[in-house]
Amino acid sequence: ITYSIIAPLVLGFAAIGLYLIYIAHRYNLLFVLDTKMDTKGRCYPRALQQTTTGAYLAIVCLIGLFAIQQAPGPIILMVIFLVFIALFHIQLNAALEPLIHYLPKSLEAEEESLLTLENGTTAPNQHTSHKEHGLHGANSSSTDSPRKDLGPAPRKKPNIITKFLRPDLYTDYHTLRRLVPSGFAEIVYDPVVERDAYYHPSIASPTPLLWVPRDQMGVSRQECMHTGKVIPMTDEGAGFDEKGKLTWDYENARPPIWEPKIYY
Repeated sequence: ITYSIIAPLVLGFAAIGLYLIYIAHRYNLLFVLDTKMDTKGRCYPRALQQTTTGAYLAIVCLIGLFAIQQAPGPIILMVIFLVFIALFHIQLNAALEPLIHYLPKSLEAEEESLLTLENGTTAPNQHTSHKEHGLHGANSSSTDSPRKDLGPAPRKKPNIITKFLRPDLYTDYHTLRRLVPSGFAEIVYDPVVERDAYYHPSIASPTPLLWVPRDQMGVSRQECMHTGKVIPMTDEGAGFDEKGKLTWDYENARPPIWEPKIYY
């Protein structure tokens, strides 16, 4: 954003490069990478903050360029824009800060009303615990009553400009909720997984297993025997070949550190 003011031609090359990076990262996220980290939606507000930082730097860069050319009119305009960006930044932080750590209660009420409409049942009892409703509410369409369609969107389909200017009307929760597919098979969790689902990993995670390759001299077995008194350790399924490179039977054996993937 900042450098494009000095050399606007760079925008074309930057657009092509960023598009290729987007394709590569998208493929890796969908088919290659597997992470247990959950950003909880905080990447989007961080991207907004970085975009605002780029706007700050661009305006300061323009003020410097206009000062070199001794142009008082554009300098005054850039100072006005700098104040406007600062006010926008303050308003942006005020709008995002309450939503970074907590969800609004109105969102829960909207979800309950949509579940009621989708399942064709009466509104859930206010005294029903949220945990019970969250575990069984999504599957009530297959057990309690036949699923009903949510019906058409509350508003007609907007054009690109209207959708961009009024996201509060055309990309609200009621509209986007209709895009979420339903009718999935019921997911049954292990009782231990269901019990520890909301615990912090430092509380519920088991002690990690150290996996080392086995050597012919028996050093790994001795190390496993001594270290196993403190932390689990094994040398099964891995070793060294005649060239001294690490090998393991990845076709017929399951590594000892393998853990099943849990889909919440």
